[in-house]
Amino acid sequence: MRPLFSITTLAILLMPLAAIAGTDYTVSQKGKKFRPSEISINVGDSIIFVNDDKTRHNVYSKSTGLEFKIKKQKPGDRNTISFDRAGAAEVRCAIHPKMKLVITISE
Repeated sequence: MRPLFSITTLAILLMPLAAIAGTDYTVSQKGKKFRPSEISINVGDSIIFVNDDKTRHNVYSKSTGLEFKIKKQKPGDRNTISFDRAGAAEVRCAIHPKMKLVITISE
């Protein structure tokens, strides 16, 4: 009976760590578009930007408090960006200005 108690106790103690780690979401870049073009996530979650296109991309956000820049991303590259605060991030590609992604990050 003791091992069951230990496993249960360990699982309860690790639950907050799973919440801190967050969830990974994938955003594809294909046809010079972000897919999906809008996504809602939670603080602590991450977006994996995957270049599924045949051209390079330069993904960035200038949204206050949610700024990031992925330099030239070659076809097949994957880059992960984590979000540690709530807000809305508008994501663009410096090479293809019509590409737009809106990320809504909730507490």
